[in-house]
Amino acid sequence: MFFRREPMTDERRMELVEHLGELRTRLMRSILYLILGAIIAYQFFTPLYALLYKPLQREMKVQNAIAATKQKASADNGIFPLPLEPKGETITRDEYLSLRNAVIWLHAHPGTGNQVAMGFTKFWEPFMLRLKLSIIFGFILTAPFILWEITQFIAPALTAEEKRPLRLLMPVSVLMMASGVTLAYSIMFYAIRWFLSYMDDFPPPNSLLQNPQDYVLFFVKIMAVFGLVFQLPVILSGGAFLGLISSKGIIKNWRYGILLAALSGLFIPTNDLVSMTAIATAVIVLYFGSYFLVRGIEISKARRLARAPKP
Repeated sequence: MFFRREPMTDERRMELVEHLGELRTRLMRSILYLILGAIIAYQFFTPLYALLYKPLQREMKVQNAIAATKQKASADNGIFPLPLEPKGETITRDEYLSLRNAVIWLHAHPGTGNQVAMGFTKFWEPFMLRLKLSIIFGFILTAPFILWEITQFIAPALTAEEKRPLRLLMPVSVLMMASGVTLAYSIMFYAIRWFLSYMDDFPPPNSLLQNPQDYVLFFVKIMAVFGLVFQLPVILSGGAFLGLISSKGIIKNWRYGILLAALSGLFIPTNDLVSMTAIATAVIVLYFGSYFLVRGIEISKARRLARAPKP
């Protein structure tokens, strides 16, 4: 035998059992938090969905208004054969022929613009969409409580010096996550317009029947990506607290920051120019902006060491 396994004492066994019991308790609490959050979000599904639906709704109104304007312009130019209004209870031959010509014209000219609408393709999709969205927003709603349970489980194994950066970085992490999600939400208005502009490349009439579930999940993925990318300063600051990253190293390895920005833009789910440019620019700003955070941490650590009593 190359390795000799030391026998586990009763004290170590009890300690392991206690840790596993605490882990199980905190996992059950986290699951309970998530269920309660999902139930609350389920009750407020309509305003939550309206919030995500707003970017596409605005562009749908624009596209449909353009199509209606083009249709009306064709009619006003005398192309559309206006049917005669019936003058009595019975329809005359002239009235019938006028209506017939109008119907034939509409069949031959179904539209001169792009039509955009939302629609489900399976009967169970409305319920599944409401359930998935409730779980997602339920997790967002209860994330602080779940993070608290994780922190409380890890905290006993940390020293006082190690707990300090954890307390400082937790609020910053939440703030940066909210900033990334807000930026992603704002960009979606322009990204959807950019995508829909490609419908003009195809002969009219064009119709887009967007599945609401695909749209919402796509939207959530974009916000999640931006939220995670905005954790870059938190990660670099945490590395500075642990002594793994320095401000000089950030400047020295600036090429890696540019590479990270390029990769972030390439692997974003939308693959559109607006989102790719936005996330790449955000990564560059966050990377070089982290220099000042890391530098501040280094100055703070140096001052604490200077004040510490010498042995």
